[in-house]
Amino acid sequence: MLTDYNSEKYHVWELFHGIKFFRKLEYETAFDGIVKIYSLSTENEELNKLLSGKFFHRFAYQTENGLLLRQFKAKKSWPKTRLVFLDFSKKDLVMIAKTNSSYDSWTVKYDSESYKIIVAPEKYLEFKETD
Repeated sequence: MLTDYNSEKYHVWELFHGIKFFRKLEYETAFDGIVKIYSLSTENEELNKLLSGKFFHRFAYQTENGLLLRQFKAKKSWPKTRLVFLDFSKKDLVMIAKTNSSYDSWTVKYDSESYKIIVAPEKYLEFKETD
């Protein structure tokens, strides 16, 4: 497990809606560092203002107008997290729900009306995207 997080650099992570996202490892926790906490950055200054000073999990799911993300309350707050929506069209970061899920592998099912984010084997959160 890494301990000098100050030496970490931003690395290309993923391309969402044509926007290149970068992430930097900020902290590792739980079960020998299996849970990774990252800072995010993009090539878009407006989005960077929304992401600055916030910490995120590796979970990200692209929707029609944005990105569902798992945000940590603080760098060392695991398992206290929240499901947030980064709205690209409105340039806004909206909190959807708070959770204490220690489940590391969130997944998403979409049924043409809503997104069901599985946050534990028998628990999910629901999100409906609006225009």
